[in-house]
Amino acid sequence: MDSSSTPDSTLWAHLLGGDSNAFATIYDRYFDRLYEYAMRLHPEEDVVKDVLQELFIKLWTNRDNLSTTVDVRPYLFVSLRGTLYNRLRPRRNVTVVSLDQDEHDFIAHFSSSSEQNLINREQDQAQQQKLLQALNQLNPRQKEMIYLRYFEELDYEQIADVLNISVKGAYKLSARALKNLRDILGVSTGVLIVMLAAYKPLLKTCAV
Repeated sequence: MDSSSTPDSTLWAHLLGGDSNAFATIYDRYFDRLYEYAMRLHPEEDVVKDVLQELFIKLWTNRDNLSTTVDVRPYLFVSLRGTLYNRLRPRRNVTVVSLDQDEHDFIAHFSSSSEQNLINREQDQAQQQKLLQALNQLNPRQKEMIYLRYFEELDYEQIADVLNISVKGAYKLSARALKNLRDILGVSTGVLIVMLAAYKPLLKTCAV
């Protein structure tokens, strides 16, 4: 089996059957994405790495009890959020805001980096900076929505699962985030969507 091109659904089925190679492929495929996301929910790298290890250990050891019909990527994001929250909740010196609430601190200060070299050099640098500044004016929940929708490219049903909100709520949150960006930038929705797609590497390189 060429694991590099194997669909998630096939890997999941093999994992449930005890295939350690399928498990390792899922780990390799999603660890970096989960790590980047977790670092935006909590800034302590040691805690994040430990939570990720716990998540994957549970995934393997509890495989006999897992559902056979799982959309792997959003499932992992939901599991990560729950595992992280459960880890932080008992800590006396940490104020934990439920990850289901709008007030939690999603760390996503969008900024440029060396990876901007991936962007076509002919694109307007001033336009890039305007987008970065606008993204940084969004509230944490809206930043999280933009990250999940336009970097991770999750659909609204998947985002609703990750954020533990209704699909309608996900649409509303996205609409608010896009409206705020439109108002800040003074552009139409169509132009904004094109900008988000064109400058996707900027979303990937959020400073934490």
